[in-house]
Amino acid sequence: MKQELELKIAEEFPFMRRGKNTDEQLKEDGRISDLYGAFGCEVGDGWFEVIRGICRDITEAYEKAGLPVDIVVDQVKEKFGTLRFYYHPKGYDRVIHAFDSLSDGQSIRMMPGVSDLHKEIAEIVHKWEKESGNVCEKCGAAGELRKDLRWVLTLCDSCYARLSKK
Repeated sequence: MKQELELKIAEEFPFMRRGKNTDEQLKEDGRISDLYGAFGCEVGDGWFEVIRGICRDITEAYEKAGLPVDIVVDQVKEKFGTLRFYYHPKGYDRVIHAFDSLSDGQSIRMMPGVSDLHKEIAEIVHKWEKESGNVCEKCGAAGELRKDLRWVLTLCDSCYARLSKK
């Protein structure tokens, strides 16, 4: 996603602000420990409104509960043609426990024993990840999952036609 769009999201939703720099995010073995901080939203610009929807719904759920947002974003990416929004509640280890299926697009997440609010957040994330399968990742128009390209993507007819000609 373009940096300007990521900055808009971070300005509107403070929990989406990225870390400092990749040098500070490296573990001793050279691996990056904060994928979101290092790479940001690794999706096309077309999912800008999908990500805004996730963030808006998360913020509203916390406001309704009278609590500050306490999630840490671990990674935002495309996988098997749909959005993946990985996060963890503050105070819990940053571990992504997910099983994703290409055949049916389902994702199973393992979360630590968390509150009802955190369960609601998981439902919000699942809803929007599923919705991303109806939104073109390139332009944001109505799209569908395309499995006949070199990479599984959700695309509108126009973007699909352009990519399938290459």
